[in-house]
Formats: sequence, C-alpha cells, structure tokens
Amino acid sequence: MKKTVFMPVFIAIFALTGAVLRGLNLMHGYEAATKLPVPGDKAEMALIAVCGLAALALVILAIAHRGLRGMPFEDAFGTDNTLFKMISVIAGLVMIAAGGFGLYLAVTQDPQLPMLNKLPLFPLWLLAMLTGGCLIGIATMLSRRTVTEGSAMLTIIPMFWACFDLIITFKDNGASPFVGLYAFELLSAIALTYAFYALAGFLYSTASPSRFIFSAGAAVILCLTCVGGTLISMASGVSAIVPTTDTLLRYACFLASGVWLFAMLVLLSRADDREHVR
Repeated sequence: MKKTVFMPVFIAIFALTGAVLRGLNLMHGYEAATKLPVPGDKAEMALIAVCGLAALALVILAIAHRGLRGMPFEDAFGTDNTLFKMISVIAGLVMIAAGGFGLYLAVTQDPQLPMLNKLPLFPLWLLAMLTGGCLIGIATMLSRRTVTEGSAMLTIIPMFWACFDLIITFKDNGASPFVGLYAFELLSAIALTYAFYALAGFLYSTASPSRFIFSAGAAVILCLTCVGGTLISMASGVSAIVPTTDTLLRYACFLASGVWLFAMLVLLSRADDREHVR
C-alpha cells in the first residue's frame, strides 16, 4: 500500500478506535456518584494498549521517513487542492467562533468571580482566534508556494495557543485526584504543542518530516480520542463527566486543529510518494 494511503488510514483507524474505547471508558469506567475509577475496566485497559501500539507505530513511521530530512516547507505541504483549502477554512472558522464565544463568556461570566481566575482565559481565547486565522493563512501560503518572513510567522502562533491550553488544563485539573478523567485532554494539549513546534521547525530550523509525522500523528489520535470519546459518552446519557461550556469550546478547537493536522499529514504523505517517484 502506498504511503499516500497507508499513513492517513493507519492514523484514522487508531483515532476512531481510541474514540470508541474512550467513550466506553467514560461510560462504564467511573462511578457516576463519586467519579471514582472502576478497577479493571476493560475499555480503559484496551485504550492504554491501543495508545501504546499507536505510539510504537508512529515511531516506526517517523524512522521510515528520515530520508526526507531537510525537505523545504513548500515541497512538503505545497498544494492548491480545493479540499485542503476547504478543510483549512472550516477548521479556522471553528476556532475563531469558539475563541470568540469563549471570550464573550469570559467577559460576561459571574462578576463576583476573582479576576485572577478569569485572567488566563482572555489570552487563551484570543490565541485560539488567531490560530484559526493562521490555519487559513497557511493554506493560502501553501497554495501560492511562496513563504515570506511575515507569512512564516503564521506557523508560530498555533504553538503558543496549544501551550497556553496546556497551562489552562493544569490550572483547572491540577488539584483533581482523578487523573484518568482529564488525562487525554492533557496529552492532547502536549501533542498539539509539539506538532505545531515541529511544523514551525520547517521554516525556523532544519526541516524534520519525521518529527512532524510522530507529533502530528499523536496529536490527531489523541485529539480525536479525547473529543470523540466525550461526545460518545455524552450521547449515551451515562457519562461520568459533564463538560463545562468552556471545556466544550476547547474541545471544538482540539477537533478543528486535529482535523487540520490530519490534512497536513495527507499532504506530506503525497509529497513523500512524489519524492520516491523521482
């Protein structure tokens, strides 16, 4: 099977499997009243095994692409594909909308809430909106296959958004003893930070497609597992957790960025096939 097909299909299968298992884990792996984990939950054990296999497979895929080291950004991702542009626009608009609504909630929420509690939300939602614009801008840059000093900056802002989301996750859940309930949220933010760092590395360091494949693949799998599992458990009506509006908005950003990174991996796999044809 060509890498053009194999790598995206492999990542999609692991992501969908993870989402189903995470949904089952949230439905049956925690006591509804206390939120205490149920010992020996089969879905949780299967999810851990799937994540371990996915990490191993991503390492193998990354090693297999070491020969692409130094590939220019335009050669790796350059495209005027209409579907990619559409995905970028939709993902960007979702992040802009989620960031805008989150900012509105941060401004209008309980005025008696201490300002220090609300303060971190303002840069989070502003960065989410800017990241949405960056996703659209990067797609435009790739369709023109021209990178300027100004347009290269578009690859940096998403990294700061993901990093700030990681900080918010720690702030909101750091004191909770139920690590399993927010573990995938935390891992998703870490993987997104690394993925956008690897993407920026194409323009600000030695391009490393292997690093991007591992980090972006992990981000896609973890984001879809986190968001998909939560949606499945919510739809079942027996979820162990009820996400807040802020959390749902953050998950919308996770989903949008995860889908966009998946599209970027598809572009990279096509570039790899073209390189082998030469």
